[in-house]
Amino acid sequence: MTSEAISYIPLFCTAGIALIIGVLITIIKIRNTAKVSFISYLTIAVMIFACIYTALHPGMLTFALLILLAAVLLIPYCVMLAFGKPKAKEVEATEEVEEEAKPEIVVEEIKAEEIDLIEKGRTFVTLAADSFSDPEGMQTLLDTINTTCVNITQASGGAVLLVDEFEDLITVKSFTGDFPPPYKLPEDLPHKPLRVSTSFKYAQFPLRDNIFGEVATAGRAELVAEPKLDERIFENGPEDFLKLGSYIFIPLRLRGRDIVIGLLALARNPDKTAFSDQEFSWAQTLAGFAESALKTTLSFKQYTDKQELTKEADIASNIQTTLIPKKLPPLPGVSFGSFTEHVAGVCSDIFDVIPARADRTSFVLMDMAGKGMNSLLVSTMIRAMFRLVVNTTQSAGTILSWANRGICSETTFEHFGSVALINYDATKHKVQLSTSGNIPVIKFNAAKGAVEKVSSVCEPIGVEKTTTYKDIEFTAAKGDIIICYTDGVVEALNSNGQQYSVGNLTNIVKANASLSGKEIANLIKTDIKKFVGTETLHDDQSLLVMKIQ
Repeated sequence: MTSEAISYIPLFCTAGIALIIGVLITIIKIRNTAKVSFISYLTIAVMIFACIYTALHPGMLTFALLILLAAVLLIPYCVMLAFGKPKAKEVEATEEVEEEAKPEIVVEEIKAEEIDLIEKGRTFVTLAADSFSDPEGMQTLLDTINTTCVNITQASGGAVLLVDEFEDLITVKSFTGDFPPPYKLPEDLPHKPLRVSTSFKYAQFPLRDNIFGEVATAGRAELVAEPKLDERIFENGPEDFLKLGSYIFIPLRLRGRDIVIGLLALARNPDKTAFSDQEFSWAQTLAGFAESALKTTLSFKQYTDKQELTKEADIASNIQTTLIPKKLPPLPGVSFGSFTEHVAGVCSDIFDVIPARADRTSFVLMDMAGKGMNSLLVSTMIRAMFRLVVNTTQSAGTILSWANRGICSETTFEHFGSVALINYDATKHKVQLSTSGNIPVIKFNAAKGAVEKVSSVCEPIGVEKTTTYKDIEFTAAKGDIIICYTDGVVEALNSNGQQYSVGNLTNIVKANASLSGKEIANLIKTDIKKFVGTETLHDDQSLLVMKIQ
């Protein structure tokens, strides 16, 4: 082999190596095992071109320059790789890496479940908003909370109970599925699935001596995996549907206030695995969303109820005011005075003065049980009856007995109270009166300078249809004063919690017996206001003063 042929060997080797590198780079790009830049192909092309050009035009200087060019082309690519942002290391798919990746998969599953819980919570809030305009909205919300918690935790059954703070009871408001009762069933209840579930659906429990009441009172969520070891839980019988499994009990609170408003109860049958800590956690998360939704619904209900009561009270108060006599004609033989102070929303007191005939002027004072429209309605009915009947010759006791029978026939609302009816005959100075309930009638005897009670306590009007009321009659002398009042007058409280009392009232009467009925009534009113000061009144106040002239 000549020396010239030998000199071409390095060129052929360099070109061959460059060609092999080009093939390998192409395979890398096709399989996508690494990122391949076009600079790699350009550098290989320059190297092959340098070998071919040098073989055709011998000269080491030309070859060296072309190889130098190829090297220069690689420098920017190497700089970019050397100082660019580092990438995460690729890990081979070995069994060890697969084992390490498993916890990541579990985490993703839990995150997905949490997202689902949030979506369920949004549903609760949406239903809470919808309940504002839907009469059945509250029940729909409770049923949705119940079924959602049952489905998420894979419970066999569930219930939502709400606390009645006035009755100290917790009542089932929503029930679904199989729920083996963890309390003692009534002795007379047949152990039949339908009868037991129906009984639980409408059950009420005291806030003690049972698992529902005790968890609600304690205010602490509990997972009961082994109910047979819990002394608060009672197993009812050998029947399969009564056998106990595991339970979750979660109190429902008003957020921001330490007040339990209800309880979420979930049950799982004994043939299934007990509730896990994870399911317990999910149930507590859903209970938190339920609390927010219930707070919104209950707050709106309280607001609307208050608005409705305020509206009703305003209407009742306006009607009550129109029924009070504003201006009376001169009353024969009597100097009359009165005052009435109404408490917003109460509307229990009404008085009336009826100049029936020349020989009869009737004075009526009523204090009805209850508040608002209910008490006003009863007062209005009695007032109408009296205005019709006092024109007859019937006595006060007979008129009151007739009114009692009429009121007792009403069964759709509360309808009892205290009434005083006083008839005065100015031609004979005769006083005839009859009372029901506890409205007192007292008399200042001008001759003796003393106050004496002339009425007696008897059964309220509207309680018993057969009740009859007696007449009390006496002759009044000039200067005598007859007073009747409702209990709001003498029971008004000052800042020390003391009542105004009958004694204070009678002292004003005795000290000012020479004044007119109107002046005496005004003095009593002023004295009560001074006694009460800035304290709030809790009951209507009404007082009538009749001074015989």
